[in-house]
Amino acid sequence: MPAFSAEPGMPYWQDLLTSDLRKSSYFYSKLLDWEVSQDSYAVARMQGLPIAGFVPQEENGWVVYFLTRDVDGITRAVQQRGGTVLATAEVSLGRMALCAAPAGAVFGVIHPAGEDQFVAAGEPGTPVWYEYIGAEESLIDFYADLFDWQVNRSEGYYTATVEGAAVLGMRVDDIEQGFWGVYLGVDNVARASRGVAELGGEVLIAPHMSPFGPLTVIADSTGATVTLCEIDPPVADDEVGEADSVLDL
Repeated sequence: MPAFSAEPGMPYWQDLLTSDLRKSSYFYSKLLDWEVSQDSYAVARMQGLPIAGFVPQEENGWVVYFLTRDVDGITRAVQQRGGTVLATAEVSLGRMALCAAPAGAVFGVIHPAGEDQFVAAGEPGTPVWYEYIGAEESLIDFYADLFDWQVNRSEGYYTATVEGAAVLGMRVDDIEQGFWGVYLGVDNVARASRGVAELGGEVLIAPHMSPFGPLTVIADSTGATVTLCEIDPPVADDEVGEADSVLDL
């Protein structure tokens, strides 16, 4: 599986907050072929490359972390722009901070341990897209200023780019509190949605064609919401042997 170099401001990591670590581990290992460690901070991997962390919590949901080289500088900027810093920590992944935007959406920033800054993405079993949905258009400016994104708008949808590459989408909707969503790749959406039900999850939005291709929105076996997006497997190429260095795990 190839690993891609990340730049500051890009989505870099994701944690699943779960009220039942065993149930979540089983669900994703069967649905996406993840191998989930048995540590207190469980790490899901595919072919040796880390994909996501599993964090025992009372609530269930996904948290997206953005790459930074200056956690302290970002947390100061969050507070200056009306947001809140919920926690900071030094962990095996590196230095992390959990934050909330002025409207309440939770997100994180991370400065990885070690020099390598690679992520597994863009193929079945890995993150393929990220999306922010919020009630206020001003929150798009909050994130764009914070992470130095260039934001383009087309037909009401905002796309953020870093170093010329589109890295996530944003849209305004009539909701109380904004949130960040994760799109995970699958090779067949219809088959995956059937697997969701068999594994104790729920299909919230049936498989359908979208601008991203076939996708479905599901709740996993603990109720955490995630989007599954159909994506072609990568074309066979020279193997990239970076698994041992990713996130220094």
